[in-house]
Amino acid sequence: MLLLPSGGFAQRFHTVRSGQTLARIARRYRVNVQDLAAANRLRRARLRPGQRLRVPERGEIFVRRGDNLGRIARRHNSSVDELRRVNRLRRNARLRAGQRLVLPGFAPRESLNRDYGSPESPGNVRIRRGSEEATLLLRDAEGRVPRASLIRLGELMKRNEEDELREPHPRLALLLAHLSDEFGGRPIQIVSGFRPVRGFTRATSRHTRGRATDIRIRGVSNRAIWERCRRISGAGCGFYPRSSFVHVDARGHRTQWVDWSRPGRRPRYGTLRGPARRGRRRRMPAPRIRWTLPEEVVVIEANDAVTTIREEDNSSDEEPDAEGDEEAPEEEAEGEEEALEEEAEGEQGAGETATEIATDEN
Repeated sequence: MLLLPSGGFAQRFHTVRSGQTLARIARRYRVNVQDLAAANRLRRARLRPGQRLRVPERGEIFVRRGDNLGRIARRHNSSVDELRRVNRLRRNARLRAGQRLVLPGFAPRESLNRDYGSPESPGNVRIRRGSEEATLLLRDAEGRVPRASLIRLGELMKRNEEDELREPHPRLALLLAHLSDEFGGRPIQIVSGFRPVRGFTRATSRHTRGRATDIRIRGVSNRAIWERCRRISGAGCGFYPRSSFVHVDARGHRTQWVDWSRPGRRPRYGTLRGPARRGRRRRMPAPRIRWTLPEEVVVIEANDAVTTIREEDNSSDEEPDAEGDEEAPEEEAEGEEEALEEEAEGEQGAGETATEIATDEN
């Protein structure tokens, strides 16, 4: 679930120094100069030393004179429906010049660093899949994984009831346990677990081998989940600003990516700022490691015997899995790109055109 805009969020401020211009300040913070002006209700670009400016967060935008949702969607490579959804706008909503909107994937800074508290029972994870729910001990006090929990997790990760029961890799169970504990023991919802080879799911996908799952966590933004996940050594973490889940997997080395594609569409990798140009993949700096997913896991058998399982994933850790959202299967996505582009180009009912302006656009 995408984080919705809220009135209560931490703000950044800049104190103007002698000789600084609005354009120079905008470049420093990598924000649009018109958004910077609109955020401060400036009609002229002339500044005075000591003036305090609020700096928009990345993903915050402001309506300009003459804008409607169709124009804004084209300008920010989004869609009208996405903008309506993340900003809670009705179909006939009227836009005001200077009005604050957020883009898909936006998350206020404080939500990324929030302390979610300690779990009541570390290692015990509430897993949900559709209408099913189970509380599983995925990691005991000694860091071991019970075989019975792996079997039950495998049942919840099946795509269909008729599918053969398979066990996920125990390192994935440890990863889910760690993420649940990071967010105070909140329930984890599985969006997609085991997946057959088809569409954009290759034979090398970790979804086909029980090493990956797409998840949501109640009360936590997808961006916050991804930010915690990408600080784990031995994990793959995919953020999908235009979808409803975060991809997590167990692998040899940590890998992170941002995919701006829509559900069921061909991957479109980039950074948090947006999709990369075709044929290029922009790399993001990796944050400091906070936790390491063990390469060796001890599994407790039903008779209390133990089995040690080591990491044997030799596939490329540089290439992220291409994911298709189960909620929008690949075969139903044919022609979706053209339809969405036409909607953004020709939308007439995308909100009234903004007729007042809170900034000087020259």
